[in-house]
Amino acid sequence: MNGTVAVVANKVPNDCHETRCNKDGCRINLAGAPPTSILVNMDCNALSIPEDWKRCDYLFVGEEHNVTWVAPIELKSGRLRVSEVLEQLEGGARMANRWLPQGISFQLAPVLAHGKTIHRNDLKVLRARKIQLRGQRRRTALIKCGDQLTKALGT
Repeated sequence: MNGTVAVVANKVPNDCHETRCNKDGCRINLAGAPPTSILVNMDCNALSIPEDWKRCDYLFVGEEHNVTWVAPIELKSGRLRVSEVLEQLEGGARMANRWLPQGISFQLAPVLAHGKTIHRNDLKVLRARKIQLRGQRRRTALIKCGDQLTKALGT
């Protein structure tokens, strides 16, 4: 492993590396995702993220065909509060900013995987407010629990 994924993998304790994206009855299928990748469990105690900091469930960093994907991921099988989800995704982007090497080119892809229908007003808020990482501002990609991550990445 080399490149951006290797840099992030070296900064994140091994205990926090995951192979499955699954939490509270919602999962994302990683089949077809970039093969050179790391999935970080953002709730891992070894990360030493302060308790009062919002964070998403997972952070995916993957490389394929000279493209680096950075995807903060939040999983919600039941009801959700959009403002909280956005804060959690922003927290994931904040941590990604600490771990990513300076000056790299990447594609930001914040992801919300959900199990229930999202209210129309909540959808408006999700579409209006973008997640930012190093000057990139992206709308949150919505996928259903069980969908492939590639659906959110657009690969």
